[in-house]
Amino acid sequence: MVFITGLTGTSGSAFYNVLCREKYSEKLRVAVRPTSDLSIFDNSPLDIEFVYGDIKDEDFLVSAMEGCDTVFHIAEKLLTEYVWHAIMRSPDVKNVILVSSTIVYSNFYPHSPLHRFEPLIRKDFEGRGIKYVFIRPTMIFGTPKDKNISTFIRWFNKYPVFPIVGKGEANIQPVSRLDVAEGFYLILKNLKTLKNTDYIVSGEREMKLIEMFNIITELSGHKVRFFNVPYPFAKFCVRLLYILSFKKIKYMEKLDRLTEDRAFDHDAITEELGYSPLPFEERVKPLIEEIKGEKK
Repeated sequence: MVFITGLTGTSGSAFYNVLCREKYSEKLRVAVRPTSDLSIFDNSPLDIEFVYGDIKDEDFLVSAMEGCDTVFHIAEKLLTEYVWHAIMRSPDVKNVILVSSTIVYSNFYPHSPLHRFEPLIRKDFEGRGIKYVFIRPTMIFGTPKDKNISTFIRWFNKYPVFPIVGKGEANIQPVSRLDVAEGFYLILKNLKTLKNTDYIVSGEREMKLIEMFNIITELSGHKVRFFNVPYPFAKFCVRLLYILSFKKIKYMEKLDRLTEDRAFDHDAITEELGYSPLPFEERVKPLIEEIKGEKK
């Protein structure tokens, strides 16, 4: 049996659709909040059992994992620590898939929680003989609720002029939640042959940030003029805003990420499991149309 967290989320719900399409036959036990909207599971063709609780409640997790040989943690990355501790208390878990982040490769976050506890997770799992896979998606997009590309689409629909830091020369590799879901399924499907590895799940190709902006505006049919803002000046403005907002508006992290290369190839999962994401243009166009429909 597979225990899953985060199946109602952005990537999780897309993964659920893939499981349905592929007629996944193994029993699933899914952790959900008491307030979760479970309508996507109406008339589900899958063998699903729901358990209601808080992932921060380690006792709940241990109980929920009873009888499960595999754990697939898709929910918020900062909840991984609770899942890890629960797994170490569970006698049944033999395989673990953890959705993490490419932030571990960033120069701006050497002391992030992921840097701190992922090496400890590896050590604990290897000591117990638990097989594990870390999945690292790049910039995920695909719903109007995502906080990156959807935000840019709305801005470009509204403003004819837009500032861009560092001339938009940073390399990125955005990935659709639909492609992420395909990657999830390939890893789960081939889990018996995998052992203690990491897979980057990224978009079809890398591009410059400014290239992505131009693709979005072209597909949107909006003419937007971009003008460069030097990084030192942008940094000053962000810090001033932070001070004036009494430390409530924090954009420093977003600014740093906009100027950092975040393109990572998916060669390993492609060569080993056959992962094949669709082009960015093909994936982002339906999102642009969906956001246009919000106005109507």
